[in-house]
Amino acid sequence: MKKNILAIYDNDEEYVTRLMNYIVEKKTMPIEVHSFTDSECLKKFIRESGVDILLISEEELDEEIEAIAKHELMLLSENGGTVDRNGRRTICKYQSLENIMREVMDCYSEKASPIVRMRKNSSTEIIGFYSPVKRCGTSSLALAMGQLMGRDKKVLYLNLEEYSGFHQLSGENFMMNLSDLLFYIGQKKTNFPCKLAGMVQTKGNIDFIPPVISPLDIKNIDSITWKKFFNELLDCGYDTIIVDFGSWAEESMDILRECSRLFVPTLEDLVSMAKIEQFEAILRILDCEDILGKMEKIRIPRLPVNRNPLMDEEDGRLSEFAARLIGQRKVNKEFFQREAIA
Repeated sequence: MKKNILAIYDNDEEYVTRLMNYIVEKKTMPIEVHSFTDSECLKKFIRESGVDILLISEEELDEEIEAIAKHELMLLSENGGTVDRNGRRTICKYQSLENIMREVMDCYSEKASPIVRMRKNSSTEIIGFYSPVKRCGTSSLALAMGQLMGRDKKVLYLNLEEYSGFHQLSGENFMMNLSDLLFYIGQKKTNFPCKLAGMVQTKGNIDFIPPVISPLDIKNIDSITWKKFFNELLDCGYDTIIVDFGSWAEESMDILRECSRLFVPTLEDLVSMAKIEQFEAILRILDCEDILGKMEKIRIPRLPVNRNPLMDEEDGRLSEFAARLIGQRKVNKEFFQREAIA
């Protein structure tokens, strides 16, 4: 199957090099990219190999290039905008490389042709965090572990909380979030890795998908959609996916089974321990002994009240605790053979 091919053309060699380097560093972008500063080399390449998208400086586009570039044209414009007078998509040239590639990947995600999966049989590890006990540092630990693992692995953090507070904690207004990906799955489109690459954010050593804004965006998703969603994630080139499950939902059980490790933070008080016992009792009633076998109950070190887990990436005590967890494996831990999700 042919890969998605992106060609970039601009006579500014420094600009093209910067954009190329950015794409190369983003190892999970499911595209093959070629850059050009000479029009004849570009034309020769298009005639011989073809392209899916040509990202070209507006002033460099001529009739011959437009005639042979039969697929999508995206113009790098100094003035920005969304489309030019001929209906061609335009991107502001002088913005962050991250934003430029978001628009390119969003364009790819709308194309009908399927893409090459980066891995036929995914070896991606899923590490889960869930607790019926609230305010016990679950998200802080999940992010801290992600930052440590991200030093030598490609890590994606996924927050499924109904109220994550990410938008407020980060101070950013994300253009797209998890609900857009779930909606994309429902439309049965085929370029999920491109859609993901166009919206994923990076913080320190990890990528993350901006969480939903409305709790309804999580509550209304059925188990089949969740399975399809995670099946797609497993083919997006990440070594590890850290899932912060948030509120318990019956639909989460199949995903909990996919976790190689499941951390369940708790507190020492009587009420917290009672909640953990109730959770375990529910799992037994639902015949989920396999999930019980994965659970690693932990007590997270006390954290400062005003700590921001998104901004305070380095926390000595918490990082040390996360490092110990990464380094140890549960005794007699049962690993499973992941079944393909239909």
